[in-house]
Amino acid sequence: MIFLILLFLLFPSQLAFHFWPSWSLINGIRVDYLSPALYLTDLIILGLFLVSRLRIRVPLSVIVFVVLNVLISYSPLVSLYKWLRVLEYFWLFKCLVYKKDWLLNLGPWTLSLAVLWTAILAWWQFFLQHSVGGFWYWLGERSLSVSTPLIAKVSFFGHLLMRPYATFPHPNALAGFLLVSGLILYSLNRRVSPAIVIAFLTIPLTFSRSAIVLEIIILLFWLRPLFLKAALLVSSIYYLVSIAGSAVSIPDRISLIHNSLFLIQKSPLFGVGLGVFIPSTMNYELITNNYLYQPVHNIYLLLATELGLPALLVISYWLLVHGKKILRTMNYELITAVAVITITGAADHYWLTLHQNILLLVILIAYAYSYRWGSQR
Repeated sequence: MIFLILLFLLFPSQLAFHFWPSWSLINGIRVDYLSPALYLTDLIILGLFLVSRLRIRVPLSVIVFVVLNVLISYSPLVSLYKWLRVLEYFWLFKCLVYKKDWLLNLGPWTLSLAVLWTAILAWWQFFLQHSVGGFWYWLGERSLSVSTPLIAKVSFFGHLLMRPYATFPHPNALAGFLLVSGLILYSLNRRVSPAIVIAFLTIPLTFSRSAIVLEIIILLFWLRPLFLKAALLVSSIYYLVSIAGSAVSIPDRISLIHNSLFLIQKSPLFGVGLGVFIPSTMNYELITNNYLYQPVHNIYLLLATELGLPALLVISYWLLVHGKKILRTMNYELITAVAVITITGAADHYWLTLHQNILLLVILIAYAYSYRWGSQR
């Protein structure tokens, strides 16, 4: 039980030891997405694995596909590492479902504490306009300031502000974590807790437009008095039009989409290999600046690029068949959390590429599978 408590408390942490083999470098530049990393949460999951009797079986068809995907990969070692990650996440999902009693009874308060300390750090960073340091370094806070190169900034009412990261690699990933976590917590307790309140209050600080718009839509459904809805709508419109982000963000995202479509055309059947979107674009000399040393900002295009179109169709079919059964047993808030991921996934990649967000995705799916059991207790 101690390992599960630690995992839920610390999964937003990005404390890790990164390895930098030659295949994790692009033109001599270290690329986080390619770097093998040993996270603090990996050690916790390893401890959970060692004390657990749970073992899993992988279907032969999946093993064959994985082997083929690694063999045809533009960087086989990167793909092999990414598939080992998938195996880790799959085992964790099975373990959480197996421990569904703990998941439904003790999981909510540990997740609440994780949301609280993450949101507090985000507010602290926003007011300081730089990283806090000290103890927070040991939770994975990176050295940040408004003058740090390539840091996420926004112009708000004429002031250039650093967007808070907390312990996430990017403010957008932080916003997705807060929104989905808040929905999970409300779905389990059916009441507005302090963790939910601070999560929703912190999302605007991230200046993540997609998360903010979805938060506004959700609150418009939640709020009852008409005057509160009107006030929220007016203030939100005023807030959104006051934000001025990076002028090159949209063109760069469009370039990444073009790169993805080009790679799909080149490798439509088996993809370019899991996790190697960036090396494969280098192979065709598609990258024009350092900002593009990252995956396409769309999880559906990313899956099609790295796994191939047949794999994307199989995954989509499996989700449609099994997803309908699961959705029938879920309440409105859990369904909304799933919708948030599917929508934000069309505008960003962090649900498939960043360790903390993938862990939250695993937790959400485990709650979705366990919800029917919990509702019948």
